Amino acid sequence: MRRFLSYIYTQRRALLGWVLTVVVCGTVLALYDLPLEPAGYAAVLSGVVLAAVLAAGWPAWAWHCRAAEALTGMLPGRQPDLPEPEGGPAGQEAAYQVAIVSLTGRLSDRTAEARAERDDLLDYFTMWAHQAKTPLAAMRLLLQSEGELSKAELEQELFQTERYVGMAMDYLRLGSETSDLVLAPVPLDPVIRQSLRRFARMFILKKLTLQYAGTRLAPVTDSRWVVFLLEQLLSNAVKYTPAGGTVTVEVRDRTLSVSDTGVGIRPEDLPLIFAKGYTGCTGHAEPTSSGLGLYLCARAAKKLGCTLTARSEPGRGTEMLLTFPRQGNYE
Repeated sequence: MRRFLSYIYTQRRALLGWVLTVVVCGTVLALYDLPLEPAGYAAVLSGVVLAAVLAAGWPAWAWHCRAAEALTGMLPGRQPDLPEPEGGPAGQEAAYQVAIVSLTGRLSDRTAEARAERDDLLDYFTMWAHQAKTPLAAMRLLLQSEGELSKAELEQELFQTERYVGMAMDYLRLGSETSDLVLAPVPLDPVIRQSLRRFARMFILKKLTLQYAGTRLAPVTDSRWVVFLLEQLLSNAVKYTPAGGTVTVEVRDRTLSVSDTGVGIRPEDLPLIFAKGYTGCTGHAEPTSSGLGLYLCARAAKKLGCTLTARSEPGRGTEMLLTFPRQGNYE
């Protein structure tokens, strides 16, 4: 009953037009002192015709309603099976159907994106948890050992744990739509020295030589993301450089370079090192490698509009090159 009353409401203009027509005709006849009986017959006959027309349109209107209700149970991503619009392709119903199809397509795309983001997040934190367990297990063994506790070893594992926690936070920031990216001229020298101080203890523990001559470069970028990129590149350099090796940080033109004398990367692995989870031959030899660090670096560099590339030769070390866009002070 409610649906029928709703249908009658949608036809209110036709009903109002019929009522106004009857009133106008009756008024005109009355003003000319003509008999009203013919007007009454005309009103009744036109009312019957109107009722017949409304009755004929009711089944199609009800079917349209049932078809629309069926859309609520449609699975996301499927194209809606809409009825033929009344009024032709240029009518109001056709315009609504075009809007529905467009919104359905956008919903499908957003659902696919959300599913991909969820899978990406799950994959990342699965690998992250596996990676973070290594220093935690090492610290537990150090604490349970009967001999004298090695403070240097415990400090090294704690430093790695802090790095992994920071990587998880940076990953979430990278995927956030409300990014806290703040672009401004950033003098690189204090940023580089701050990062080197953080890794100073690791350089000492592995007896690595550090070379850095300073720079006056001040590119337009975000200082926090530059710190993240630099520290990740330094972390890899320390990890893959044997004791007694050398790590060099220098700035040429508008490119920040971090190079080492470590194990290097095979030519067949080099094009794939920025893929998520890819460790290559060198990473397989390193139990704490998960292939996440350079993947995040590539995403952060893209966020800053920078270019991140690598040059390497097995057994002779690796050089990571972060090139800033042409803005700012490049003295």
